[in-house]
Amino acid sequence: MRVVSLIAALACAPGLAAAIEVGESRYAFVSELAAEGFAPFATSPAGNASFGMMKDTEMYLCFIADNIETQNQRQTVLLKELAGESPDRTVPNIPLVCVLTQ
Repeated sequence: MRVVSLIAALACAPGLAAAIEVGESRYAFVSELAAEGFAPFATSPAGNASFGMMKDTEMYLCFIADNIETQNQRQTVLLKELAGESPDRTVPNIPLVCVLTQ
C-alpha cells in the first residue's frame, strides 16, 4: 500500500515529468531485434504500442509505421483473394519500428 501511495504522490507532483531527462537512441525494426535474440512480449494498449521486444534488461516498444498506400495495396490483394481471383500473393510488408525504453 505504501508503494502505491508513493507512486500516486510522484505521479501528481507538478513538474516531475519535466525533470526527468529523456535519452535518445536509434529505432530498430522488429526483424533486426529478432535476429539479435530479442523475444516479443505483450503490452497494454497504453501508448499505442503493438507489442514489445525484450532481451535481458533491454526493452523496446514496437509501433506500426505503415502508410495508406501500402495498406490499400494489401487490402486490394486480400479482397481479390477472397473473391477467388487468385492474385499475385506478393504484398508490401507491414513496417514495425521499435523504440528503446528507459
